[in-house]
Amino acid sequence: MTVTKKDLALYLHENLGFSVRSMGQVVDKLFEEMKLALERGEKVKIVKFGQFTPYKRPTRKGVNPKDGAPILIEGKKTVVFYPSSTLKKLINEE
Repeated sequence: MTVTKKDLALYLHENLGFSVRSMGQVVDKLFEEMKLALERGEKVKIVKFGQFTPYKRPTRKGVNPKDGAPILIEGKKTVVFYPSSTLKKLINEE
């Protein structure tokens, strides 16, 4: 199952009673703020869920699969997610 931003807005609407449209705006603003923080190089920590951390991959050596020639693979920025211990326990419960 995939959870979309629309699903989150509907869930908030059903549980808080505000309009779907206003809850959609809240969800959009939340993700926009998370994105901006990550772009600034800041960690985004959600208690009892996990932490999103910006990470810079270093440049590394690689091999061109077509001809076997050595190449340099440029480093790039990415985001790493570390789940909280609470989330890990929840997922691993049987």
